Amino acid sequence: MKKIVPLLVIIVSFQSCITTKNTVYVQSENFPISVKTTRPFEPIIKSDNILNITVSGDNPEAAAVFNLVTLNKNINTDKSINTPTNVTYLVDNEGFIEMPLLGKIHVAGLKKSELEDLLKARIGKYLANPILFIRILNYRLYVVGEVNRSGEQKLDSGERTTIIEALSRAGDLTINGNRKRVKIIREIDGITTINTIDLTNPDFIKSDYYYLQQNDVVYVEPNKAKINTSSILPYATALSIIASTITVYFLVKKL
Repeated sequence: MKKIVPLLVIIVSFQSCITTKNTVYVQSENFPISVKTTRPFEPIIKSDNILNITVSGDNPEAAAVFNLVTLNKNINTDKSINTPTNVTYLVDNEGFIEMPLLGKIHVAGLKKSELEDLLKARIGKYLANPILFIRILNYRLYVVGEVNRSGEQKLDSGERTTIIEALSRAGDLTINGNRKRVKIIREIDGITTINTIDLTNPDFIKSDYYYLQQNDVVYVEPNKAKINTSSILPYATALSIIASTITVYFLVKKL
């Protein structure tokens, strides 16, 4: 019995070794602090994106050429009428879309503002003062690991989302999440990169990964307490059963 008690103490100590230093975000001895982010956020268009592109201008009839329409039946007259649709373009595997009059255009890798400038220049040959409205309809990212609600997050087009906002949508980190090692998995030009940021250090706001890009995967590692607990849990359960059995034995023996 005397040998089992120290083992139980060790088990409890593993479960209680989570400290404030390892759980508090943005730690600093000097507040307030001011950190300038490295660059303004702007979404980048990628293959498999679904783009909503609407064109308008001084001449609505000329602009209509660039907006897809569909034929619908008028219930009262049984005649076909042109009805504007939710104009969408799928960016193919090679990074192209195809627009009326303009043909195939390579858009993957462009920022939204860069695509707007490109299309305005090309459409300007046919339409004076073109106005474009571009949205990414399937803008999303993923948060997994030691969070309370892991999974896919669907966002509004071009929404500026920080790592903190994404974790908030995921219900925040669990007490077992390692705040010093949050991984961001991102694909750039066909190459997958993995970066680790420390949420306890205010400098993470300067990181290129502070603002998340579409299809980013945020992975929160378990902390040492969770890993240690998981590794000794089978033994802890066995020891608990043995300790309970011995205790009952001695109680019965005394009776």
